[in-house]
Amino acid sequence: MRNAYTTTGTIGDGPHGSAGDASGDFDFSAVHASAGQQLTVATSGDLDTVVVLYDATGTVVAADDDGGPGLLSLLDFTIPASGDYYLMVAGYGLGTVLPEDPFDSGSGLGAGKEGAYGLSASLVFSDLDFYAVDLVAGDVLGASVTGLGTRLTVRDPGGRVVFGSEQDASFIYAPNAPLPGGGNAVVSYVTPRDGRYTLEVGGSGTGQYDVTVEAYRPGPEALEQGTTQTLFLDFDGARINTAIFGGPGVRTLSPLQGFLGKWGLTAADEDKVIDQVIAAVRENILADAKARGTDPRVGLTILNSRDNPDAFGKPNVHRIVVGGTIAESGIDTIGIAQYIDPGNYATEDTALVLLDVLSDPTGDASLNTYITPASNKIKFIGRALGNVISHEAGHLYGSFHTDPLNATPNLMDAGGAFPGLFGVGPDNIGGTADDVDYDFGEDVYTPDEGLAGVEDTLNTTAWALVKGKAK
Repeated sequence: MRNAYTTTGTIGDGPHGSAGDASGDFDFSAVHASAGQQLTVATSGDLDTVVVLYDATGTVVAADDDGGPGLLSLLDFTIPASGDYYLMVAGYGLGTVLPEDPFDSGSGLGAGKEGAYGLSASLVFSDLDFYAVDLVAGDVLGASVTGLGTRLTVRDPGGRVVFGSEQDASFIYAPNAPLPGGGNAVVSYVTPRDGRYTLEVGGSGTGQYDVTVEAYRPGPEALEQGTTQTLFLDFDGARINTAIFGGPGVRTLSPLQGFLGKWGLTAADEDKVIDQVIAAVRENILADAKARGTDPRVGLTILNSRDNPDAFGKPNVHRIVVGGTIAESGIDTIGIAQYIDPGNYATEDTALVLLDVLSDPTGDASLNTYITPASNKIKFIGRALGNVISHEAGHLYGSFHTDPLNATPNLMDAGGAFPGLFGVGPDNIGGTADDVDYDFGEDVYTPDEGLAGVEDTLNTTAWALVKGKAK
C-alpha cells in the first residue's frame, strides 16, 4: 500500500458472493508498514462494512465495524511491528464476517451484506513534539494539553514511559493541588531521582495545541522545619459526611469491634488485631520508604483511636476510618480515599476501609475465605487489614492503581486482586508460612483506567511524606 490511497470496490461481485457459491466475498489489500506508523482506514457509501487488519501470519490485530458515520467503518491503529499486513473489507453479516482462513478465498462461512463501497487509507508516522524538563528527586511534574493535542507521555531519563494519558483525571486531585488540569490529557508524576525527563505531545490530527507544563515541590516541604504528616487510624467507628466520597451525606459507621465475631474472634482479641494492623501499616509505608525510597527526609507519625486522642481535625492529620458497612456508608466499596493527591497538597483528608465484605462468610474479598485451622488468624487479619489501609493511604499520597493481573505484587493493585492484597501465599491459606509481603514499588498502571507506563508507588509515597523544610 502507498502512504495514502483511495479506491472503490464491490462486495459480492466475485465467485464467492451470493451469485456464486455464497461462501462470502472479501476484498484484501496488502500493507507494508513500519513500527509506530498510524494506519487510518475509512469506508464510504451505503454498504454496512467491516474492516479487519491481519498480520503476516493471518492473525487479526485490529478490526472495526461501525466506527465511522452510521454503519461505515473507521479503523485507527498504531502498527506494533514492521512487516507485511493485510487489510480486509467485508459486508456485515452475523456469523459470516470473517473467513476461517484469510489465505483461502473460499473459506467464508456465508455471504454477508453486499454492494459497492469506497475506501480511503493512509499510513503515516504520527507527528510528536518533545519537551525536556530537568528535575530533581521529589519534584512533582504536571502537564495538561488542549487544542489538537490529545495524548501526553512522560519518559524518565532512561527513556522509559512513566506516565501516559489520553484523558483528564485531574478531577480526583485535591482542590488545593497546584497541578494543571482541564485539558484533553493530563499527567502528574513524582520524580524519584534527579535527571532530564521528557514530555511527549501527540494528537489525532494536524493543527495547533497548547500545553501547560509545571513542576512543584511536594506540599509538606513548605511546612515548618521538621513537621511530619500524621496518619490517624480510627477503629472506634465515626460519624462522617460521606458526600466527600460521592455518598449520601452524614452517616454513622460501626467500629472494628463489631466485626471481630464474624472472623471467629472475640472482643478480647481486638488489641492483638490492632497491634498487627499498626505493625503492617508502619512496615508498608514508613519502614519501606526509609529503607528503599529516595527521600532522605521521609517521616510519618501513626496514631490510633485505641492509644491516642482523636487527632483528626488538627493540622496535617489524615484519617482512615476502619469500620462500617456499605449500608451504613451508602457507598458500594471496600475502601475509598477522598483524593488521589500526587505531592500531598491536602494533608487533612479522609479514607474509609469498610468491613462488611471483608468479614462476609464467603467470597474472594472476604478474609474468611482464606482462614482455616492452619491459619494464624489474628496475624493474618491484622496484616490483611493493614494492607488495605495502606492501599487507601497510597491514594492519599498520590498513587494510582497498578495492574492486579500481572505477576508483580503491589499494594496499589486495583480492586479484585484478592487474595494477593491480603498477602495470601501459594497455599491459598492466610496466616501461614508462605504468606506474601505485599509492598509499594514499581509496577505498571492498571490498563482499565486509561493510564500507561511504570508507576513508582514507593517513591510517590515517600516524597508525599517529606518532612517540613521551611524556617
